[in-house]
Amino acid sequence: MLKKLVDTNILIDRFSNPSLHKEIFLSDGLVYLSSVVLMELRAGVHTQEALRAFNELSDFFRRVDRIVAPSVKDYEKAGEIISSLQSAKGYDIRKSASITNDCLIAASARSMGAVVYTQNKKDFQAIKDIFDFKVAFV
Repeated sequence: MLKKLVDTNILIDRFSNPSLHKEIFLSDGLVYLSSVVLMELRAGVHTQEALRAFNELSDFFRRVDRIVAPSVKDYEKAGEIISSLQSAKGYDIRKSASITNDCLIAASARSMGAVVYTQNKKDFQAIKDIFDFKVAFV
């Protein structure tokens, strides 16, 4: 069965407009939530309405047991990817901490056999150039 790991930008779009990205959520396969994405979403919560929406989302994924946390091996692989991105692509992680999160998402997606769905083509394509994982650009 197809496993889908959605990036933060896809979920933010869904919060803003529930009709967006229906094809991801309503097609074959199961949608999973990365604990990294959960952290990024929670960091953006600044109102009671946003907190309610965040809690509903996280509660749902907890109930269906589809929150994925990177393993120690995924963290090690993410470090390797970050090192390669700095050498091969000129990334400066001091200026782009979000690339660390994206590397964790990519590593954990490959570990679980999932496809990452994202709008962040620049960073995830750079990761894909160095690290073999499945990604779908939306």
